[in-house]
Amino acid sequence: MERQTYYVNLNPISMEDISPTKIGDGQLIEYEIFVNDAEYKELQDLLLEVQAHDMELGDLFTFKHFNELETDRDRNETQRGLYDVYRMIHKFGTTETKRAIESLGLPL
Repeated sequence: MERQTYYVNLNPISMEDISPTKIGDGQLIEYEIFVNDAEYKELQDLLLEVQAHDMELGDLFTFKHFNELETDRDRNETQRGLYDVYRMIHKFGTTETKRAIESLGLPL
């Protein structure tokens, strides 16, 4: 399978954005990756899953936020998902992307 260059922007509002063109906005952090179609889909699915969990409507309209154990579980699950995203970006990233991810000090 042929690999192509894409750019991943982890903006919380539109986390699922994987673009074949660099936006070049100084306010955004874009991670450059080099993937084939299957790897692209794998990352896209993970991004959608993490974003969907983070934006679950059920969490917005309940009293679960008063339950600290439930809140901590939910926060930990979201954090694990983000770590998975960073690990995958690191795995498929260019040398510069790998250095940027490593500089964050996340468990890879």
